[in-house]
Order: sequence, then structure tokens, then C-alpha cells
Amino acid sequence: MRRWGSALLLAFVLSIPAGTVRAQPCFTPLVGFGPIDPADGFPLYYQDSTGLALAECLDAVCGGVGFVLPNPNLPLSFPDNFPVEVFYSRAISKMTVGTISATYVAALEGSFANGSVVLAGDQVVFTRVRVRILGAAPGATYTVTHPYGVEVLQADTLGTVNFTQDSPRVPVSAAGPNLAFSQSIVSGRVGPFLTAVAPPAPAGLVGNPAANQTITGSPCATNIFRIVGPGFPPGGQQTDQFSTIIGKIAHVCGNGVLDLGEQCDDGNLVAGDCCSPLCQFEPTGQACANNICISGSTCDGAGACVGGAPNTAPCNDGNACTTADTCAGGVCVGGPAPNCNDGNVCTTDTCDPATGCVNTNNTSTCDDGNACTTADTCSGGQCIGGPPLNCNDGTVCTTDSCNPATGCVNTPANLPCPVATVIADAFVNFASPTTNAGTSKVLTADASPIKRTFVRISVSGVNPRTVASATLHLQVAAASGSNSNSGGQIHAVSNCSWGEKTITWNNQPVMGPVLSTVGGPVALNQGVDFDIRSAVQGDGVYCFAIDSTSTDNVNYNSREATSGKPSVAIVAAPDCGTCGAVPPTTTTTLPPPPGVVGSVVADTYVQSDLATTNFGTKPQIFVDNGTATNPGTTGVQHTFLRVTVSGVGIKHVSSAHLQLQVASVTNSGSVTGGSIHVISNCTWGETTVTWNTQPAVDGPALATLGAVAAGQIADFDVTSAIPGDGTYCFAIDTTSTDSAIYNSREGTGTRPALALQVIP
Repeated sequence: MRRWGSALLLAFVLSIPAGTVRAQPCFTPLVGFGPIDPADGFPLYYQDSTGLALAECLDAVCGGVGFVLPNPNLPLSFPDNFPVEVFYSRAISKMTVGTISATYVAALEGSFANGSVVLAGDQVVFTRVRVRILGAAPGATYTVTHPYGVEVLQADTLGTVNFTQDSPRVPVSAAGPNLAFSQSIVSGRVGPFLTAVAPPAPAGLVGNPAANQTITGSPCATNIFRIVGPGFPPGGQQTDQFSTIIGKIAHVCGNGVLDLGEQCDDGNLVAGDCCSPLCQFEPTGQACANNICISGSTCDGAGACVGGAPNTAPCNDGNACTTADTCAGGVCVGGPAPNCNDGNVCTTDTCDPATGCVNTNNTSTCDDGNACTTADTCSGGQCIGGPPLNCNDGTVCTTDSCNPATGCVNTPANLPCPVATVIADAFVNFASPTTNAGTSKVLTADASPIKRTFVRISVSGVNPRTVASATLHLQVAAASGSNSNSGGQIHAVSNCSWGEKTITWNNQPVMGPVLSTVGGPVALNQGVDFDIRSAVQGDGVYCFAIDSTSTDNVNYNSREATSGKPSVAIVAAPDCGTCGAVPPTTTTTLPPPPGVVGSVVADTYVQSDLATTNFGTKPQIFVDNGTATNPGTTGVQHTFLRVTVSGVGIKHVSSAHLQLQVASVTNSGSVTGGSIHVISNCTWGETTVTWNTQPAVDGPALATLGAVAAGQIADFDVTSAIPGDGTYCFAIDTTSTDSAIYNSREGTGTRPALALQVIP
């Protein structure tokens, strides 16, 4: 630390701010400062001519309620949460006379050269004397007496006196913080520091940061704030009350720096080493023990421990590679070497005199005893396992881990069953473009006037699996006229921001491509399924629109209906064995009574490039629109099915769905599940029909499916073709060369089935 000469009273000419007639400074320069605080780059303390040292005020105890960090909810840190101003000393006095108010400030503060931002390397320290008078007589002269001198000041044309005098700032420079702060603040006007007299200051402080108090410390014995001039009483007005005295006492003895008033400072507060806990020389002849191997030493009165005789006491020679050290000839002599063998085959054992035993790692092969590692080697002084076992069994249905004792463990994953819910539905009407039908009990699709139904569904519990099948189930309403010659077609809708209670024809979102079509007739109370698998990718919210190309409108039950409400059936792949089959959708149509049976009694397919081959015993049935350019592999494929219905009698078939499962074989899925036709010729044989002998596909398409995936149940609505008991035949073809493959009656998966529902 740089020492700044003797504590002499200096009087010299300072720069005179505008409005100052003359100044009579009175102060004693500060004598020194402490080491630089590595936490914030400011000196730890400044010391005045009386020996008083003040530290940085960095808390509300010494700074009062006015001390606030930039973020009061976080602790002090530099530079992230640090004040722009740091006070070592600060004194404030105020007075009011009529409409005139005056403030006096004297301070030693740390700040930053930029003036506004906490920035490492930009630290500065300076002293400040400030006088401000508001409401003074314009142009009048005022004489101000304060602890550090007398100022004769002139008010401006507005009656304001604004006097501020700062010492030159001590900046941080490229020479480093300690050298940068080596400049003395001999021209500063704050010195010695002002301290409280009455009431006494709190412990550890020189004053109270928020209380009126009298002070001492003025080098010219003017521990007051007085103003003489127009507006003040004859002889002036003065006060000895200072409302703010800031200063945190720094305890400098024992810090290893020789400060003012200290004879010695050996960096501790221990007695018996010839420098007392008060940093004064201990008296001549006092016993001391600066060398453990010398007995009988005494202080020489100037801080040195002298004399004495060698001994043989235990000691520490500072060599970590010796033990049982003892004194001999006045010095400490090392004993036997320590045992550095740590019993670890993965280290080479040596000793470093500075640190002691050193166990250097080697790279020998070893066995860490962990069944989950391979090719173990020594590393870091330990036997470290090599590459881990690959315990990934390739399925999301298990949580893969490894037990160090037994090896790989594949625990069934507790994946939730997928859930899909209709959370909003409404229809819009071209004929009533501003009307909302969100509370209607029916959903309508019509071509004239155009009516469209919008449905929003929420899907959860699928991820990380994929969607195997997703079907929107609607039930035709029971009211007369709700049935139609067409069930309509469903579209994906990318904009899902519409509101159930606000959507109208005018603000409806744009429809996307057609996903699937229910082209045939639908009856009252009939359940109708729309395949939406191609649009549902996983968890999330999806929207759809249903319209119709028929002017024979269809009405479905909405969420507001009392029964037969919209629902969604969804299957995740793989199922993981936790969810089972999707429960059937609920309708108000009566289930088949005992004795009503729908059965698939024959199925096969034919192929154009194998025109004489019969495939009636194959485990799969195919549909494809391929060409015969590569015989035996890319021909056109048609599938034929024969079903029987019995037990209906005088009742009516309200719903008939032919259900096929997409086979779990390579490339079984397709961009389209194909189109189903009723055919009039039912005389073909399952084990004899070929391409050359196939019946004509002479009936219209009853339903066309969208994309299908492996394991999905494809649902073909054939209600319009099955009026009651009897035998019926169907053909499935496609316009796509991306074949769809289904399980046949001879397959091992879910076999073709005919689902029937009847009404009285």
C-alpha cells in the first residue's frame, strides 16, 4: 500500500465552479488505502490522518434504507448485481428557512468512469463537496460554512445555488489496479472523516445512516452547516444536525499492511510473536517462540524474536515425504518416509515433498465387476468399465436398462392407452352466412344449400408410438329426414382456431383434401365411420370438415345430443399389450339379437399377370392397380368376398360394415385402402376363380378408403347393399399402384368380419 506523507492541514486553491465567488478550503488529506478487493476491484479501505480506516459500504446496515442493489432479490455480486456508487464516507446536512431549502454533502465514493454502468476495469475513487440552495434570491451572494471550509457562492437568475467540487478521479489503468490506485487523493476536500458524537453510532459504524446526530472531525473545528445571506436571519442560520453519516469501520491491525498508528503488522492478532494484537512492539525481554526448535527466545522491543537455545522438540520440516520430524541444532529434521502404497493396482505410488504421496494412474486391463460394461481398463486410478452393453431391444414398449449384477433389463413400459375426444363441433350454412350453430343437436352436410360440419378432436397418450388407426364415428340422427343417399366426405382442416360458439359460414376455415368418403346411403340411427388416420400423426389437436356432393342432406347427432354423440376410436402402434382392443363406439341402434349372423364365407384375389392362378388358400388378399410389365409381380389385383346374413327376418339392417385388417407384413399399408363394389355374380369359387374366370365388377363403389397402415382395421360401409337375410358378393379394387394387403380367412391375424346392426 502507498503511504501519503504526514497528516498536515493543507490550504490551497481549488478549481472554482461557476457561481462561486471565493472558497476557503480546510481539510487534512487522507493518508493511505488498503489492498485492492479482488471481488470488486476497489480498495478495501481508506485511512484518514487520525488513523480511522473506513471500508466500502455495501449493505443496508451501513448504507441505510437508501442502499438498494440493482436486483434486491439477488445477493451482491460484481459486476452483475453491484451499485454504480459505493461510499466509504458520506455526511449529509439539511436546513429549511421559509421557502429556502439547502443541502450539504461531503463524501468519499467509488464509482465508474463511464458514470452509469458497472464495468470491470472502469473503477474510480474521488471525494466530493456539494452545496445546493433552492429558493434563494436571484443573483444574491451566500456564505456557506461547513466542516471542510467556507464557500462564498452566488445564486443564478432562478435563485439556485448549485456548487459541486470533486477531486480528480483516481482511475484504473493498464498498469493494474494496485498501481492505478497508488495516486493519492491529496487534493480532495474530505479529510479527516466525519463521525457521529450524539447519539453514539451503532457498533462498527461511524454514524447512523438515517438519524439526526451531531458530529466531530472538522479540521477547522466547524462541525456545522451555516448559511449567511438574503432570506436567512441576521447573522445567518446554522445547524449541527447531520441526517446521514455513513462509514463502516475497517479493522486494519492484523492485515499485514503497516497502516498509520501501527508500529508493526505481522498479519495476525496473536500475542507472543513480538508484535502485539494492537500492532505495537511487544516489550524487550518478553518471551517469544518464532522458532519451535529454539527455546528461551525473547523480544528485542523492535519486533524481533532473538536469543534462546536449540531443543529436540517434535516439529514439521515442511517435507510431506517425511514423518516423525524432530528438532536438532535449531532446525527441524525430517524422519522416516511415509508408506505411499495405496494397494491399488491401477496406480504407481511415489511421493512429492510438496504434496505427499502421489498415486499416478496407469492403463492396465482390469475387471470392474460390473456386468453392464466390457473391455474394462485402469483410468484415473480406478478400474473403469469399457463400452456399455447395448440393451436396446428396439421397441418403445419397454424401458431399457442394465443391472450391474445381472446385465440388461427390459422392463415393460407403462405407456398410457391413447385417448381421442371430440371437443367441439358445429355446422355452417351458406344460406345463413352469419349464423352460428354451435349449440345445435345435429351436424349437417348438404350440397344445396351448402352446409358443412366442423369437428375438433383432442388426442393424447399416443406418443412416443405412432397412430395405427383413427376413426371418427358419427351416428345419423333419429329425426325424419336425417338419413341420406350419401354419408358425405371428410376433409382435414389445418386452421384449428375456430370457436364452436362463434364459427359461421363467413369466418369458416379453409378445408383441406378429402381423407375418406362414405358414398353410399345412410339410414336413421346408423353409425357412420370416417377414416381420419392419414391426418392424425400423434398427440395434439386436429380439426376436420364434413361436406357432401349430394343435395339429399345428412344429419348426424352432435355433442349436444342426448345420445349417439360423436366419438373417436384410436389405436397406437405398437399396442404394448396394455390397452387391448378399442371399445366399440356407442350408438342407439339395437345390436343384433340372438340368431342374427353376418359371416365372411369366402375370400380370394386374382392377378392379371398370373391369369390362370388361384389364390384361394393364401393368408393374405391383395388389391393393386399395377401393370403386367413384370409378370408375376406387378399385375392388377382384385379381391373378391362372399358374405352370408341370417336371422334378420322382418327387421331391417341399419348398419353393415365389412372389416378387414391390414396385414403385418412388409409394404402392407397403402395410400388408399381401395374401393368396394357390390357384384351381381356370386357363383365364383374361392379355390377355383382366376383372373380369366373372375366375375364382372358391375356394381357402383359403395365406399373408398383413405390411407391404411399395418395392423389397422379397415372399415368398408356396405349397408346399402345388404337389405336383409341372404348371400352377397363384393369386389375391392383400387386406382393406386401402391398395393394394400389384408389378412384373409386363412391368415393368422384378425380375419375378415361382417358387423351388423338391426332396427325393428
